[in-house]
Amino acid sequence: MDIPQSLYEILLAIVNIYSSEKRPVTSVEIAEYVGKSDGTVRNVISALKAMGLVEAKTGPGGGYVPTVKGVEIARGNVAFDKLWEPIRLIVNGRPTQLYVLELDFMGLGGPLSPKVVLKVVGSMHQVTRGSRVVVGPTQATRVIVRGEVVEVNSSRREILVNVESMVAVPRLKARELMTGNVLSVSPGESLRKVAEIILEKNIRALPVVDGSGRLVGIISAQHIAKAFLRGELTASVSEYMERDVPTVTLEEDILVIMRLMDNRNVGRVVVVDEQGSPAGIITRTDILKTMTRMYDFSAPSRETP
Repeated sequence: MDIPQSLYEILLAIVNIYSSEKRPVTSVEIAEYVGKSDGTVRNVISALKAMGLVEAKTGPGGGYVPTVKGVEIARGNVAFDKLWEPIRLIVNGRPTQLYVLELDFMGLGGPLSPKVVLKVVGSMHQVTRGSRVVVGPTQATRVIVRGEVVEVNSSRREILVNVESMVAVPRLKARELMTGNVLSVSPGESLRKVAEIILEKNIRALPVVDGSGRLVGIISAQHIAKAFLRGELTASVSEYMERDVPTVTLEEDILVIMRLMDNRNVGRVVVVDEQGSPAGIITRTDILKTMTRMYDFSAPSRETP
């Protein structure tokens, strides 16, 4: 069996640690062994399990152990020429136990609809002709592909997809996306004063900071509207502000920010510095404008604040 090096590295670590310790191996141990994050290790292990090379042992003292097949692969002579990180395939809006190892695009520059061949591991009964699939972002190029399955070849472990949309997510940090020099208010400020600021500055939300300038909440136009309907515009910010504020650091990646917004179902995140003070705000509109600007060659590039 020919497997990508990214999978082989983790498999070999499991085999070596298991052979030495004679017990199931945890993902934390594997991550330390190979020098990768625990999340990356868990993703690779899922692919190894789908290939029948690793088994999970649950309960106290649980972890991962190699199968006989896994030991043979780890100890044998294997050729490596594929370096894809395994990516979980989304089918009809749901994550599956299918993992994509390779993407081979066809007809990108031609007049017909482009296609992509996905080389996968795992149970292929989860996808059929006509299934809607999403794969990505890929590790190197950060490409996300959406499309419809037109052919499933179980013997070759390949899925042919008619590409309907494809986007490469840029490598951008929060500091490149955010609107800086944001105004802030204190928890004791009146909602009426906040309403005046929001109206005058044409903004939708303000960070709330304590006496040391650290973020403690956020107050938005929606909160003001709720107070207005209750006839409580004389109330203080602390009575209506949102305390569980989604935050990111200045160096956070755009992909992490987008996922955070989606998972929390919010339209903005606050960027904080090392002291926990607001350094800026990123909204969905900021991300859209930045992405649009990148593909508008007539527009000037935005300088990093």
